[in-house]
Amino acid sequence: MTADNKYVNIDGAMVHYLISGHGDKGDVLLLHGKRFTIDDWVKYGIVDNIAEEGYRVIAVELPGYGKSEILDISYEDFLMKFVSILNINKVNIVGPSFSGEILIRFALKYQEMIRSLIIVDSINIDKYVDRLKEIKVNTLIIWGKKDDIAPYGFATMLKQNIQNAKLHTFDDLGHTCYFDKPEVFTDELIKFLNQD
Repeated sequence: MTADNKYVNIDGAMVHYLISGHGDKGDVLLLHGKRFTIDDWVKYGIVDNIAEEGYRVIAVELPGYGKSEILDISYEDFLMKFVSILNINKVNIVGPSFSGEILIRFALKYQEMIRSLIIVDSINIDKYVDRLKEIKVNTLIIWGKKDDIAPYGFATMLKQNIQNAKLHTFDDLGHTCYFDKPEVFTDELIKFLNQD
């Protein structure tokens, strides 16, 4: 399936993203970890697999990453503007590593824009533990048990505090579990999205 590379102007900064699929079942927005770009979602077949399931997939490079220009606003406010400009209604949003923390902040501020959260090996969960109970949207937590960057305790913290949360664990993988076993990751993601 072809993915169209596009740019959108947000507050004077050009932001790079791609779109694939038609989206009869809704929209899936993919963020990225610090060392990655939207090209990695494509390379591991994840964009195609989700699009072929009937979702419109949007992968965005956060301001200052990849081909996106720097923008002097918080990442959660950037996401709100990006989702609004693209006219995405009730987004399913995937955030690994540092963008998992962005998802938490986005959910705490703009929960009404979210259909579901998919949080993957997110850093800094302990900073938000007192507020996680405020998150009411369906949430899928995916974690590599051998993660030495975002400890597995963060996964259980999310599971215990977010009311509508499911947890999938890769027992033998670490921080990049979603790219180490992309087929399993995509299967779990699609199963979760389809039952929503």
